[in-house]
Amino acid sequence: MQPLLTQILNLDGVAVEDYRDLGDQLVLEVEADKDWAICPRCEEVSRNIHQSHFHLAHDLSISNRQVLLKFNRRQFKCHTCKKPFSEALDFIGERRRYTDRFAEMIAKQVIHSNTHNVARNHGLTDDEVGSMVEYISKKTGH
Repeated sequence: MQPLLTQILNLDGVAVEDYRDLGDQLVLEVEADKDWAICPRCEEVSRNIHQSHFHLAHDLSISNRQVLLKFNRRQFKCHTCKKPFSEALDFIGERRRYTDRFAEMIAKQVIHSNTHNVARNHGLTDDEVGSMVEYISKKTGH
């Protein structure tokens, strides 16, 4: 575990296990602190890991360096339902390639600029920025 990077990352329930320095990018390999998940169907706790799926997601920059989180969205098998389910992670929505706080930052920048400029400044497409703004709008109810 990397305690200093975990502290700098500042995501509740997440620890930085390792990192790769790629010059203008940092890839932080993170892991959830808990070894269980709650079944969305029956709300029972499961510790039975069925599969692991690693993903990359954009996060807030650190010292003007793009940060990508490499995380494992584990799939558990429910003992009650007998069906697999993916764990919910507090810092990222389902099927998202960016953290919630990254999307919030992008949405705030669009308010003071425009989609195209924000996209260009962050190496994103206009569609990706639009998707983030829509996601945050739905999430916050605005």
